Amino acid sequence: MTSYADLNRRQLLGSGAALGAAALLGAPPALAQTSTATARADTTESDRIALEFLAGTTAAPGGLALDLPALGDNPAAVPVRAYLTGELSDDLWCEELIVLAERNPMPLACRFRFTPLTGTADVAVRLRLIGSMHIRALARMSDGRCFDIRQEITVAAGGCGL
Repeated sequence: MTSYADLNRRQLLGSGAALGAAALLGAPPALAQTSTATARADTTESDRIALEFLAGTTAAPGGLALDLPALGDNPAAVPVRAYLTGELSDDLWCEELIVLAERNPMPLACRFRFTPLTGTADVAVRLRLIGSMHIRALARMSDGRCFDIRQEITVAAGGCGL
């Protein structure tokens, strides 16, 4: 009978006999995941999405805030918070808010729709970013006004292409 100590010793010595590992010895080493995803060369697609969202209106300054770290040390899950800074009421609310990761292969990261019953327009998400870029948020209010904010973030190695 093989003791637990013998199993541990075999495992440490690399015999492969411990805990059924023998079947795995002949397998080739695992390959790293690869992807052909690359960062966009410019913000053309992001700008097109923003223009479509604005639908001919000009975005007003202020009214919208964006919280994100200056350095995204984990590009697979970068925390981003977008929220309205002004007062909301039954007569004035945010109808829609979008977040764009401008140079990602698919720039539209998320879209949120609200009603007067929502009470607030404050969203927090984690984005997967392919590289350093601007994060942009746009909000459309019930009175037709739009707000736009953009903030740069530096990230470590690409997360989208993993």
